[in-house]
Amino acid sequence: MELQLAAVLGSLALGGAVLVLFFGKWWQPLAGTDRRVKELADAVEALLRQRAEVLGHDPAPSSDPVRAWLRRVQEAQDELASIKARHDGGQLYVVRLVQYLFLPTGPVAGLAEQQLKALWALREQGAAILDAALATPQAPPPLLCDPEELEGLPAEAGPARAYLNEALRFLGDCDAALGVWGAGGVGKSTVLKLVREVCGRVARFDHVVLVAASRDCTVAKLQREVVSVLGLRDAPTEQAQAAGILSFLRDKSFLLLLDGVWERLDLERVGIPQPLGMANGKVRKIIVASRSEALCADMGCRKKIKMECFNEEDAWSLFQANVGGDTIHGHTQIPALARQVAAECKCLPLALVTVGRAMSNKRTPEEWSNALDTLKASLPSGTPGLDKSTHALLKFCYDNLESDMVRKCFLTCALWPEDHNVFKEELVQSWIGLGLLPDLGDIEEAHRFGLSLIAILKDARLLEPGHNHRYNMFPSDTHVRLHDVVRDAALRFASGRWLVRAGAGLREPPREEVLWRGAQRVSLMHNTIEDAPAKVGSALGDAQPASLMLQFNKALPKRMLQAIQHFTKLTYLDLEDTGIQDAFPMEICCLVNLKYLNLSKNKILSLPMELGNLGQLEYFYLRDNYYIQITIPPGLISRLGKLQVLELFTASIVSVADNYVAPVLDDLESSGARMASLSIWLDATRDVERLARLAPGVRARSLHLRKLEGARAVPLLAAEHAPELGGVQESLRELAVYSSDVEEIAADAHMPRLEIIKFGFLTKLCVMAWSQAAGSNLRDVGMGACHSLTHVTWVQHLPCLESLNLSGCNGLTKLLGGAEDGGSATEEVVVFPRLRVLALLGLPKLEAIRAQGECAFPDLRRLQTRGCPRLKRIPMRPARGQQGTVRIECDKHWWNALQWAGEDAKACFVPVV
Repeated sequence: MELQLAAVLGSLALGGAVLVLFFGKWWQPLAGTDRRVKELADAVEALLRQRAEVLGHDPAPSSDPVRAWLRRVQEAQDELASIKARHDGGQLYVVRLVQYLFLPTGPVAGLAEQQLKALWALREQGAAILDAALATPQAPPPLLCDPEELEGLPAEAGPARAYLNEALRFLGDCDAALGVWGAGGVGKSTVLKLVREVCGRVARFDHVVLVAASRDCTVAKLQREVVSVLGLRDAPTEQAQAAGILSFLRDKSFLLLLDGVWERLDLERVGIPQPLGMANGKVRKIIVASRSEALCADMGCRKKIKMECFNEEDAWSLFQANVGGDTIHGHTQIPALARQVAAECKCLPLALVTVGRAMSNKRTPEEWSNALDTLKASLPSGTPGLDKSTHALLKFCYDNLESDMVRKCFLTCALWPEDHNVFKEELVQSWIGLGLLPDLGDIEEAHRFGLSLIAILKDARLLEPGHNHRYNMFPSDTHVRLHDVVRDAALRFASGRWLVRAGAGLREPPREEVLWRGAQRVSLMHNTIEDAPAKVGSALGDAQPASLMLQFNKALPKRMLQAIQHFTKLTYLDLEDTGIQDAFPMEICCLVNLKYLNLSKNKILSLPMELGNLGQLEYFYLRDNYYIQITIPPGLISRLGKLQVLELFTASIVSVADNYVAPVLDDLESSGARMASLSIWLDATRDVERLARLAPGVRARSLHLRKLEGARAVPLLAAEHAPELGGVQESLRELAVYSSDVEEIAADAHMPRLEIIKFGFLTKLCVMAWSQAAGSNLRDVGMGACHSLTHVTWVQHLPCLESLNLSGCNGLTKLLGGAEDGGSATEEVVVFPRLRVLALLGLPKLEAIRAQGECAFPDLRRLQTRGCPRLKRIPMRPARGQQGTVRIECDKHWWNALQWAGEDAKACFVPVV
């Protein structure tokens, strides 16, 4: 009997254990539901207390933002009731399990979690409303100096000095908003840029934010601009992004410079704290630049500055400065003619600069006389608007460019959105794909040639330096942009029909058939096109563009792709980051005249054999593909007989399908194909050897190596392997090595084009050395999860280093060692002459930038330090004029605990905490 009882009890215990094991995995997702619902209820209760405070200060709110906030609080209360009812109705385990597994709206815990995030944003907004209610008007602190006493200003400040002084004096006024208005090209943007450059010498702000509002500006677009400038993280929704911006700026003094505003913007929806002016000891000011005085008033600008065209003497000075004294005084007749040419510019700064540059190479009186006649004939008669006159003057500058090729390249710059900062490499890649540059046979030579054309257009003042938010460079030598007046003119100069709605906030393509009919170039990039109704389909029916730019429409509808298959004259198609998932869009395979195809940043599982129908394809980009594997059918690459550039990379740095590149290498070997640029993953040194044997017919531009089984070193970087790998060493621009057993890297091969290196998950790597031959042109170095390294002293010997990113290297104790590690003596200052970005992320043992001694970073613009708790000091010797130029992104408590050698070093940094 006892044995039977024991057996029964044992069976029950065993059965219970099995039940726990079996049902445990189902119970796990539900275990936190009660806690989440309780957290949600507490959050709503706190929000209701906050509402009571708001109503206590303003029982009958008349402000639209406050009423909207109160309405959202009520909605949050209703949502809590709905979630609690659903939760209370499913207390039985079986009911809750069914809810979790089968209800399409997801589990209660998930809904509660989602609602909690929305409540956090509401509480931030409520806190801002309370701040505004409690704020009392105050005068801002006095200016640090009189603006008129400033010296050493940029050359362009000369004629605009009076406007600049007035804008700077506003920083010490009680007014919260200043409007700067005037005609296009009169110099408003220049004044705002000058304010950003020098305001730190006149008034103290934690952040000075210059953003271009542009035409068709939306709240979301303006938020992206603000987030980029401040170095904040993107948020999934407009409301969450506003809460993030609000939380960051609420306790800081800031100056917001809004350039090119065309319509009233709701700054509160963007996340800009209210009220503006002086609140809670913080200064909050905005300067709005617009063509309209009424719009400035609508943005709350009681004080306004009207910018006029220059007086004759200032105009003449600016014109002379851009032509050059040697040209003007090169012949006795030229000064008088030059005065007349300058007069035709109507004293408008933009025209004086561009026409002046166009005349800088005119050395004879005949050339000046002809130019004067041309200008007089082209300018509209009577008293036209300034825009018409400016376009005529810009047409003169455009016609004076040195060749049709340069003119065509200039016009394509207008295909990007207004005020967009275009990456130079992206622009040159587009020129190559459009067939605007001569066929040089070498892709690197083509890129260098394209960069030289950009320099020509910048010299002509038709292109201007853009901004690079990653490098915190304002202006930047990596990006360019078009002045909005110049862009408008370029679109008018374009021969043939162009349809350009880039960055216009479109949710569907244009429906008007007349816009599509006969359009040769179509640019709808940087929109949110997610629908294409039937009416749009009929509009697209007769379209036959030669180039189509749809990049960065992140959810492009299937109907749009279906329409594309009928664009049989298409030679250029850009679908980068358009939300393509899984299946390759077969519609593309119908475009038999296609020469350029960009499908980067999508989610494509395989390439179809039908892609071989594109016998004219020359440039194929598939970078950062989402999936870690991609199938390439054998024989596909050999069918693409005219292919010159092929880039095939996944977004994963850890794993990729085994031998996925084998069909590519097999095709290249068997067909004897020639390729100007190949960028691809490889798995083993033998694959590199195969590729090297194909050189120089096939030139490797970018390689990502993984595994390298059995290799303690990286042969590709060693001079001793030049006989078998020299073909790759000579052409390689980018090298990444991931997930291998490499223990040491001794780079001494001659690699004249190598600019970018990345090493990841090399957990056994403990020794690194880099010779001048291999590192003379290195500008971008990244290392992650290389846990055995204790220092990276070798980077101090890279003369062109611009970006250094170190993350998750758990063994790193110092960045630079001493003489015993191949570094400098203690008394020497280690100088990084071109370093702009330094990222130190997740380095738990890092104690010092340098073991002993100082470093100089004269061009540093951005420093990221997170997860480095032992790093207590930045041994930086400041450069002249470096104050306030380095954005440091870090944790607040870490910033407050930093030790400084002096206040001059601390003054270099603007913290983003």
